[in-house]
Amino acid sequence: MTSSPKHIIVALTVLLLALCSCGSKTVNHAKPSLPQLQDQLAKDSVALLDLQNRYQDRLGADFRWCDSMLQFVPETEIERYFETLDLAQAYLSQFNELLPVMQRDLSYTRTQLANLQNDLDTHYLSDSLFQVYLKDETAVADTLHHRILYFQDRLSHQDQELQTLKKNIRKVASR
Repeated sequence: MTSSPKHIIVALTVLLLALCSCGSKTVNHAKPSLPQLQDQLAKDSVALLDLQNRYQDRLGADFRWCDSMLQFVPETEIERYFETLDLAQAYLSQFNELLPVMQRDLSYTRTQLANLQNDLDTHYLSDSLFQVYLKDETAVADTLHHRILYFQDRLSHQDQELQTLKKNIRKVASR
C-alpha cells in the first residue's frame, strides 16, 4: 500500500502530538494560579465530553455509510473518496485511542490539584515546593488542553468532509 500525502500528514501530526506531550515546558507564559488551572480542567472536561458526544458515534456511522455506498461511485472518482474516508478514519481512530488517556489525565490532574490545594491549606508544602508541583501539573493540563483543541479542529473538519462526501454519494447514487 502506498502512502498518500494525507497519510503522511496524519503520521506527522501524531508524531508532533507525541513529542509535544513529552516536554515539561508549558505553553502559557504567565504562571496560572491553582484556581485558574482547576477552571481550565473543568472546561476541558466539558469540551472532551462534547467532542465524544458530538463526533465519536456520528463520524463512525457516517464513515460506515459512505464506505458501504462506494459501490455507486464511478471508478474514476473512487480514489478521491477513499482519501477522504481514510483521513476521517485515521483521525477518529486517533481520537478513540487517546480518549481514555485524556480522560485519565483529566481525572488524575484534578485529583493532584485538589491534593495540592489541601497541602497548601494545611501548610504541608512550602510556597516554593507548591510552585514546583503546580508547574508540573500545569504542563500536563496544557498538553491535555492542546490535544482537545487539536481534536476539536480535526474532528470538526472531518465531520464537514464526510457530510460533503455523503451529499456527493447521494447525488451519484440517485443517477
